[in-house]
Amino acid sequence: MRAAKFAPPPIASVEQSAKQEEVLRLAYRLMGTKGMHRMTLQDVADAAGMSKANVVYHYKTKEDLVLTVMQWVLGRVADRVVAATASAKGRDAKIRAMIDAIFLDPKRNRNFYIVYAELIAHSSRNGRFAELNGWFREIVTGQYAAVIGSTTRRSKKAVTESAMVVRALIDGLFLQWLEEPDWEARHEEYKNLCVRSIIAFLDK
Repeated sequence: MRAAKFAPPPIASVEQSAKQEEVLRLAYRLMGTKGMHRMTLQDVADAAGMSKANVVYHYKTKEDLVLTVMQWVLGRVADRVVAATASAKGRDAKIRAMIDAIFLDPKRNRNFYIVYAELIAHSSRNGRFAELNGWFREIVTGQYAAVIGSTTRRSKKAVTESAMVVRALIDGLFLQWLEEPDWEARHEEYKNLCVRSIIAFLDK
């Protein structure tokens, strides 16, 4: 699914048991509701119905747990985008499939961008978070470039720059959507605007 040219994830990938994956899922939800700073290992242990010592055994520190959670979440997003665009035919269909894979539903998108915004903030002060964010950015922007490059004769540099603008359009519209008082009701509107904006930009 993920192209071999992309760098390996910062944290060595290991197969998670069903229980460990549930811990990651619960920690991700807590990060969305309480924030990375306020969430504690005890919170995660309580939500998972296990001892704090058991959480520490698997993830050592809160930072390790947060990084593992984010790599798990970001990896799922990246894989979803890669799979969606691979099966679509033609540029516009690939763009629609890509945006459908990103704009899943209001609550999931809101939770993701709230948590992701914290990751970006941490990236400016913590090298491990910066490395993780760079890995995700490389994969996703690379996939945007693959979609653009598969249906255009632009130079490699032009494709790379276009992919950066497409990412800015997507992230920028998501941030505007988060600020809407009626964000849940306007999710589909913003998704369609995102598709139209990308196509209009690429048609210039």
